Amino acid sequence: MGIIGGAVPGPIITSVFTEVLNTGFLKSLKIISRAVFAESLVALAILVVFYSLNLSQLYFHIISLGGVLVLIWLAWQVWRIDQFKNETGEIFSLPKIFLLTILNGGFWLFWITISVPRALELGQNIKGGQYLFLLIFELGWILTTVLLAFIFSRFRPILQKKNLVSVAFKIFSALLILFAIRSLVGSIKFLLNI
Repeated sequence: MGIIGGAVPGPIITSVFTEVLNTGFLKSLKIISRAVFAESLVALAILVVFYSLNLSQLYFHIISLGGVLVLIWLAWQVWRIDQFKNETGEIFSLPKIFLLTILNGGFWLFWITISVPRALELGQNIKGGQYLFLLIFELGWILTTVLLAFIFSRFRPILQKKNLVSVAFKIFSALLILFAIRSLVGSIKFLLNI
């Protein structure tokens, strides 16, 4: 499941691709490590605490509304990049990656509805199996994300052409906005059907 999770288009992989384009493959590994750290902590919290609380989906759609604002804010920062090695500061710092993760309602729903039941099932069969599940999931996620970042980095020389740099960052910015819109629409639909 982690292999699939790493390949699913979303804000984190868009952040990784933006960093690959901006500073290169090796520097994107910092974003990947931050993301796996943030996602592992949140997934562990979901596994240990939130699943036992049996929370309604309403809470996660409300969380998603905060995520919409974070995505729009990051999209604006990416939109302003017009050359490689942007000197305006780090766009995807650890606190921002945590915000992307914590305010991603889809991430929470995925872990609570799909991953946690499988982790707990493994935990019933193997002592500590739920934590083994988390470890295997995150390893799969890392492998897939690093592989995709490496493949994308092979296209960096093509995208380095002056007239393509700004366009590529604008596309990444637009993708972040699309993720925000998708999250907003999903949350609004859910809230209207309550």
